[in-house]
Amino acid sequence: MKESGNVLKRCCYRSLRENRKRTAVTIVGIILATALITGVACIVVSFRASMMAYEKQQNGDWHYHFVGVGREYLKYFQNNKNIERYGLLETLGYAPLQGSQNPDKPYLYVCALEKGMENTLSLTLSEGRMPENSTELAVGRHIRTNGLVDIKVGDVLTLQMGERMTDGGYSLNQEYAWHSGEEEFVPSSEKTYTVVGIIERPGEELEPRTAPGYSAFTLLEEQEEPASVDVYVSYTKKGLRQADQVNAGILGVDEELYHRYCNGGTYTQEEQQQIRTVAKQVLENYWLLKWELMIFTSNTINMLYAMSAIAILIIIVTSVFCIRNSFMISLTEKMKLYGRLASVGTTRRQQKKIVYYEAAVLGLAGIPLGIISGIAAIAVLIQAVGSLFEEGLGFRLIFGFSLPAVLLGAVLSAVTVYLSASGSARRAARISPINAIRASETVKISRKEAARELRCPAFIERMFGIGGKIAYKNLRRARVKYRTTVISIVVSVAAFIGMSTFVDLMMYSSTYYYKDMPYQLKASIYQWDFYEEALEIAGMEGVQEAEVVRTARFPADNSLISYSEGYQENVSSNAALMIRSLGEEAYARYCRNVGVSVEEARDRAIVIADYSHEYWSDGKLYREEGDIASFRPGEVIRGIETAEGLEVEVLVQTKVKPMFMTGNSSYWITLIVSDEWMGAHMRDDMKYGNIYYDNVDVYVKCENADEIEAAIRNDLQLQHFTVTNYDAQYRSDRSMNLVVAIFLYGFITVVALIGITNIFNTITTNMELRAPEFAMLRSVGMTGREFRRMIWLEGMFYGGKALLIGIPLGAFLSLCFNMALGEGLVTSFRFPWRSMAASIMAVGLLLYVIMHYSMGKINRKNIMETIRNENI
Repeated sequence: MKESGNVLKRCCYRSLRENRKRTAVTIVGIILATALITGVACIVVSFRASMMAYEKQQNGDWHYHFVGVGREYLKYFQNNKNIERYGLLETLGYAPLQGSQNPDKPYLYVCALEKGMENTLSLTLSEGRMPENSTELAVGRHIRTNGLVDIKVGDVLTLQMGERMTDGGYSLNQEYAWHSGEEEFVPSSEKTYTVVGIIERPGEELEPRTAPGYSAFTLLEEQEEPASVDVYVSYTKKGLRQADQVNAGILGVDEELYHRYCNGGTYTQEEQQQIRTVAKQVLENYWLLKWELMIFTSNTINMLYAMSAIAILIIIVTSVFCIRNSFMISLTEKMKLYGRLASVGTTRRQQKKIVYYEAAVLGLAGIPLGIISGIAAIAVLIQAVGSLFEEGLGFRLIFGFSLPAVLLGAVLSAVTVYLSASGSARRAARISPINAIRASETVKISRKEAARELRCPAFIERMFGIGGKIAYKNLRRARVKYRTTVISIVVSVAAFIGMSTFVDLMMYSSTYYYKDMPYQLKASIYQWDFYEEALEIAGMEGVQEAEVVRTARFPADNSLISYSEGYQENVSSNAALMIRSLGEEAYARYCRNVGVSVEEARDRAIVIADYSHEYWSDGKLYREEGDIASFRPGEVIRGIETAEGLEVEVLVQTKVKPMFMTGNSSYWITLIVSDEWMGAHMRDDMKYGNIYYDNVDVYVKCENADEIEAAIRNDLQLQHFTVTNYDAQYRSDRSMNLVVAIFLYGFITVVALIGITNIFNTITTNMELRAPEFAMLRSVGMTGREFRRMIWLEGMFYGGKALLIGIPLGAFLSLCFNMALGEGLVTSFRFPWRSMAASIMAVGLLLYVIMHYSMGKINRKNIMETIRNENI
């Protein structure tokens, strides 16, 4: 029995050696499939690792935060087998910040950190160093940029420390915003610190946006023994899996009670006091825990898993199809061998064993190489697109390696190889000696075709001669042989066309919203008395054009305005107009564009009273545009309500818009006036006979928006402002789309490579199997020209058939993507002509190369030798 097994193994090895090309192609298919499966797993692992790193960077490297732990209870954290590490923070209190220009943040909030806690809390130094004793201090950089207090490294601060207290005697922390008149600062001591470092603003957990105190940190020295501290804890993997049990154990309560307390269940006052004995509160680093434990309920994360599962399923199906075809070709080649083995007594089980053993040998060669290739490819890809990912999402994509993910890839690849070989193994077990010699299973003719002569269309015979007729009949008889090639081409073509449309839609979306925007940056200042500072932005180095826009509401008597018929029904009796100034330089430039002089426009208004709007309805794109109202030169617009008694004369009505209105929809009548007119009539509050505004918007056209943004944030003494960098948003969108495009096209390329190996293997092997047929045709007088016609016609048939199926399928996928992704995008369906043309050229080139290669091999064979080998 053992001897027979060795004979079968030798037969398998001999077959693999004698068919090196097919063996190599099969191994390449296994390598590609395994690399893709491993690559998808590595991408998911890397994304998880990147999100964990991002959460640690944003909120700190800790799992749970125990607030207000008494010194006597720290023993529960020491030598706890479920705790990997922990760190201490002591709250020292608030201190009034002298000179703070932010009315909502009048304090410093001073904390003492245990050595090394800056890493746990992700505090980033921008200048200097961290404190090394309890007399040194590191303060937030935003004290300078937001509070306008210029604290530098080396400054000595004498602080009046104390607490914020309510009228009821409750102490307030950073979670409670500052409310003037509703709280009182109670001083307790005075401390002097030397500033040794400037840090970036801490995360939201340490300093919420509404917190009244700017964060400052000193060192918690060992000899100090505060009454209570905050404990930041990181658990071991085992501790994380049973976190509720560990937390309950530290608090000294039942796990069920702790679970009720954390999840909003009911509990008694006594139970609440019991829970709060050790710590006043337990907070969790929510998203870090979610990513570490991979416990999600959000649709986005479910979509990530679904997409990964779909991608792996597509890979497995495509790979099974490709590798299965290699085994089927191997079975066809060895049909007579299996027949001879069956004739000398091999059992069905033994014939199956040959196929499975061959699959195991190929798998052992291909799977390890595929795993290594997949890991290496993703590592290189992540290194290449890491900066683009950071620009798109704000954090860098890092490579993550996971042994379970690699093992999963290996198991799925082994399953792929097994499924590929199982069909061939079953067929090998059913082979009888007579059928193997006759090879009757390779030709399938339907009953209808068997009942009548298989006819060839007359135009094929006229165009291609006898060679074309033979090719057509051969294709009709042996459909099974060519179905694999056709399906491989169809899948590759349809996927390429569909994914190309998907990428084009993403790229178009990133340009659509910015294509008509002539400015790159917008700064909004929410205090009217910072107008002079806003003018400084317009004068910054690198600014090409700027409009400093003050917008005021101007209630007017609509009965005196000639509204258009289509717009009249939407107008209330007293609707407001918008009156705007642009800054002196921008106003002069705008007057030139309109065709009027600054002098004649100085005390009058230039009116813009037209609208345009694009929207989708019933799957169609509509554009509305027209005039809101018409004004005559010299007409006077009179104010009512708060603007009663205020009048402005119309100089001209125009459709020429200032820079800030270009590309934006508007349903308001806009009056553009000079800075002098706005300055003479505006107030900082609502008074009769005047207009008022509460913010200033600066629209900037420039070459380098990043430099202008940095200058606005760092060089100007502004507060209560926002800066919108449209150029950075555009680059971010483009970078993110480019990353997605790289991954998608990479996926398509590898799937296409699997298909190409399949096509190459099928066509070349089929040509070799038909070598005796070709030799007989040429021996009876078929010329080289007729032979080439026959071969090229076969290529045209299955190439054309694949394109006739693949192109409409790809167009359908494109339409589906357009309907799904273009729903919120103002764009009509664009037929994917370019990707279709690229598919046709690629398929034509591929078939030409493969057929040319196969014909070269056939032409080099000796006719008589080929016929003699077939008959032996």
